[in-house]
Amino acid sequence: MTPPLEAPVIEPPGPDGAPVADRRAPAPTRSTTFGVAFVLLPREQRDAIRAIHAWSRAVDDSVDEEPDPDRARHRIEAWRRDVAALAEGLPREPESIALAPHVRRFGIPLRYLEELVEGVEMDLDHERYDTFAALRGYCFRVASVVGLICLHVFGDEEERARAYAESLGLALQLTNILRDVGTDAARGRIYLPADERERFGVPEETILRGERTEETVRLLRYQADRARTYFDAAEREMRTLDRRRYVAAEIMGRVYHRLLERIEASGYDVFAREIRVPRLERVWIAATTAAAIRLGR
Repeated sequence: MTPPLEAPVIEPPGPDGAPVADRRAPAPTRSTTFGVAFVLLPREQRDAIRAIHAWSRAVDDSVDEEPDPDRARHRIEAWRRDVAALAEGLPREPESIALAPHVRRFGIPLRYLEELVEGVEMDLDHERYDTFAALRGYCFRVASVVGLICLHVFGDEEERARAYAESLGLALQLTNILRDVGTDAARGRIYLPADERERFGVPEETILRGERTEETVRLLRYQADRARTYFDAAEREMRTLDRRRYVAAEIMGRVYHRLLERIEASGYDVFAREIRVPRLERVWIAATTAAAIRLGR
């Protein structure tokens, strides 16, 4: 399997305000954000995006909605076989059958579908990540890869916007992780890197109990800063591209950027409730973003 081509590590300042070096020594969500972002696409592209979304959700559900790890692994293997079968046009799963014509029409590389399956499978083996370098590989597979798939649907067969898609995918997934700290903890999962929890003085038990301590808020702020640096990196990449081609991705990015702002404004109250961007606000962001891009702003 082709190893992931990852965006560079971008680190916000540490708890003492100094940059922290890399310690190396994965929707889209279920909400209507996806639909709001892609509704303006031409029908052929919109149908392809919907099929990609349905397929990726089905793969994700095979782990997230299956309490039996053995059955979940069996389902993952079935998806892996289905990706291989797509090469011959003979998949078995309904979502794969629906996706097949779009894979052919837009030349979607099957290695990206393999990467996404592998990323979902990581949730069976990793309830914790020691470092951000390890977490980044997971984020790439479950989020950035979806962006790379979408590039082909947008007509970017040469992947000129590859760096943009990688950075935006990381920004979206890191925002998801921040939003879902409480719900993930209820499932026994902690995506916040262990070395950073230790550095900020946040024991694992504090997260699992949903305690929003002063130390926890500093840790979550650090995660938000990291997500913001990836949003900024994506914006820098977009300045070199034709923004009109990627308007749907830009809408998605701006909705999630607003979600990050709402998380920050709540004081990182991610344990008591799930923070969302209201639907009307998402629609407003989509409309104003599309209009601004079409006007060249």
